[in-house]
Amino acid sequence: MLSRVAENIYWMGRYLERAENTARLINVTSCLLLDQPELGRQYGWKRLVTITGCDALFTESGRPAEEGEMVRFLVGATDNPASLFSSISCARATLRTMRNVLPQECWEKINTLSLFLKKQKETGCDAARRHFFLEDLIEHCQTLVGILIGTLSRGPAFDFFRMGQHIERADMCTRILDVEPALWQLELAQDALWINLLRSVSGEFVYRRYINPRINAPDVVAFLLRDRRFPRSFNYCLHEMERCIHVLNNNALCFQLLKRLEQWVDSRDVLAQGPSAFMDELQLELNKLHDIIARTYF
Repeated sequence: MLSRVAENIYWMGRYLERAENTARLINVTSCLLLDQPELGRQYGWKRLVTITGCDALFTESGRPAEEGEMVRFLVGATDNPASLFSSISCARATLRTMRNVLPQECWEKINTLSLFLKKQKETGCDAARRHFFLEDLIEHCQTLVGILIGTLSRGPAFDFFRMGQHIERADMCTRILDVEPALWQLELAQDALWINLLRSVSGEFVYRRYINPRINAPDVVAFLLRDRRFPRSFNYCLHEMERCIHVLNNNALCFQLLKRLEQWVDSRDVLAQGPSAFMDELQLELNKLHDIIARTYF
């Protein structure tokens, strides 16, 4: 496989996962703030802009820090590389160059998704219709990923797609757990905050059934970081990346870094160290992993 094709497939996996994750976060935050609007100052739209890593870009854009503008920035802004519109547009552009590598159904579905977003992106900025728009967008993303998983031959193309998908998912897991210390002290927010984190990864049902029917911060953090059975936990994503890299050549550096990350997550007391500081470390290590993958294979 050409390195250029491998890189495009890897980034397509990242873009699709980024779009789905961003849609989930917007949807869950909208529901949370409808139930508990008093959390808006500490746990509102500004935090979503920060989670996506675009707070500096939002400030430079000169937009007012209000719900409508922040949601528009996250949904349809062309000057925000992490917006839903930008992520889907980039995924389509990369897939367009690989139409001879991927099944025809993928190209048809990404076009359907792109047209849907272009026509309906203003709906995502309307609080009354936002939930249905985001649910449809998430379903489109999941359908496209399902087509790829269900039809793509198990070879390098599939492995690079899954690597991109899971490194993006692991990164998002650390970002949603990067909770400001002040929020831990808000008694009224405790249950709502941690339920919101679980719902943003569709993990509330699994957590309550297999971990603890009651919500508490230590169990939620441990579940999202260490659980090896839940597909959106950090350790599960590392395991999937190991599986993909295992079949590739020159994988020693990637394996070494992945094993170190697993040991960190399993051995360190996250709450004692401080979730924010620990998540920053994990994000830096994931950036190193991306750099190693890029240098080795692209």
